[in-house]
Amino acid sequence: MVAGPASSAHASAADCSGNANGFTDIPDNRTGTAVNGGAVSNSWGNAAHFAQHWGYVNGVKMGWGYLSATSLHGGIRTQVWMDVSNDGGMNWIQCGPFEMWGNGTRTTAAYPMSFLASRKFRVCASILGDPNEIACHNWW
Repeated sequence: MVAGPASSAHASAADCSGNANGFTDIPDNRTGTAVNGGAVSNSWGNAAHFAQHWGYVNGVKMGWGYLSATSLHGGIRTQVWMDVSNDGGMNWIQCGPFEMWGNGTRTTAAYPMSFLASRKFRVCASILGDPNEIACHNWW
């Protein structure tokens, strides 16, 4: 797992919502097969778990980011986003961040998987506060 800045300054949920740029919207409680993941936490005892999921969406094998929080207090805000690369992780498009206030689940939009080894996925999450905690899992 990688910690530290891993987001694009200009990325937003609009870059992949509404089926933009080859992404497909999915419900926020959609789960699949988890293949990578981690957690973000802060000094106040708040924690959220994130993972890369894959499964079939409308008959197409896709990957997406998944965030789950059950122990957040005081209106803590978390975010999840997914990076998709078509050149092995050298360059990528960021899908998100998608925000969640309090406990629950949140997903990114889904993106088609490929038989080509150059298509990679990475999910990142943050818990916002002082300081912001950010973590990403390795490219998959």
